[in-house]
Amino acid sequence: MRATTEGRVLVGGEDENFVNAKRRDALISQKARTLVKKFGRLFPDRPLEVAYAWAGTFGETKDGLPYIGVHPRFPHVCFALCYGGNGLTFSVMAAEIIRDYFLDKENRDAHLFRFGR
Repeated sequence: MRATTEGRVLVGGEDENFVNAKRRDALISQKARTLVKKFGRLFPDRPLEVAYAWAGTFGETKDGLPYIGVHPRFPHVCFALCYGGNGLTFSVMAAEIIRDYFLDKENRDAHLFRFGR
């Protein structure tokens, strides 16, 4: 859960392995009701009205790390493929790595996120 500056709350969860988009989307209403019930158990004196409900698909690499940098097949493109729950953190690192690339400056962490690792 995350509170917003507008006095709203963002409640997420009920994740499951991806099968297909139609099946995922068909479960949105049911999962929203489940999340409202769970919220109610945590905050019984706070009514929760659902304004929006949606589903998404997480992308993730096998090692859980993003791909950041130039791909050998696309030498003029810098990638910042920062997926998963740590995408915000990795996106800051990606900005630094790509900045250093354009400044011809060595970045000590770039090798950790290279393609083909």
